[in-house]
Amino acid sequence: HSAAGNYVVIRKKKLKQDYVYAHLAARASVVKDQVVQPGQQIGTVGATGNARACHLHFELWLGKWYRGGHPVDPMPYLQTYQGY
Repeated sequence: HSAAGNYVVIRKKKLKQDYVYAHLAARASVVKDQVVQPGQQIGTVGATGNARACHLHFELWLGKWYRGGHPVDPMPYLQTYQGY
């Protein structure tokens, strides 16, 4: 996925969801199988890969990212989080 540049996929196994963060300035600060917490920094916004400007490309996939899952509009899911 070279178009994504530096990216990280965080899997929420219980909900069968994948969260994708792409075009990070550098490699993510988390490693495979690491448990992450809400609010934990996982990277820095950048312009790597096929990006023309600095931005965060965020995707929510139901199922596995590029392995049987499919992307969905993340807004309804994000609005359910406390503090929205």
